[in-house]
Amino acid sequence: MPTRTLVHTALLVALCVAVGYAGAAIPNVELISASVFASGVWVGARRGAAIGALAEALYSGFNPYGVAPPPLYAAQVLGFTLIGATGGFAAPVVRRGRWGSQIAVASSLGFVLTLVYDVLTNLAVWVTVRESSSWMAILAGGLSFPFPLAHALGNTLGFGVVVPAVTRALRRRGAL
Repeated sequence: MPTRTLVHTALLVALCVAVGYAGAAIPNVELISASVFASGVWVGARRGAAIGALAEALYSGFNPYGVAPPPLYAAQVLGFTLIGATGGFAAPVVRRGRWGSQIAVASSLGFVLTLVYDVLTNLAVWVTVRESSSWMAILAGGLSFPFPLAHALGNTLGFGVVVPAVTRALRRRGAL
């Protein structure tokens, strides 16, 4: 990987982590997912996946509330890898679409990716505490109102605002 590409990737990872910490005080509402997705839109699926994995590994690994147990940590990193890669795969649609279609695509993907992430992390919680609870109880409890709904709605809104704005700014600067 050329040095310029490596530095560009590292800067996007750092930006995503900083965005994550900036919103850490608001439970279940975050913009790190939208930042990782937008990075994937900009740099493609492979680098988007790497940015997602590295950003979440750093964000979760240095979490002020403590590091997650290994199965949960792995699920978090996997979830963000998928978010970054999906941004890259969705790039042709997001880049070429008009403002309204960009919002619709980004919002829809934000909602779906958040649900996928929540299912992955809830299953990882079950792996961690499986002696005391069934996986259905953990999944139902983890996906029950209001926290996952707030997370999904927050990311739906966040993706719908952040991704088109970043895409428009990059297009104006000739970076897309």
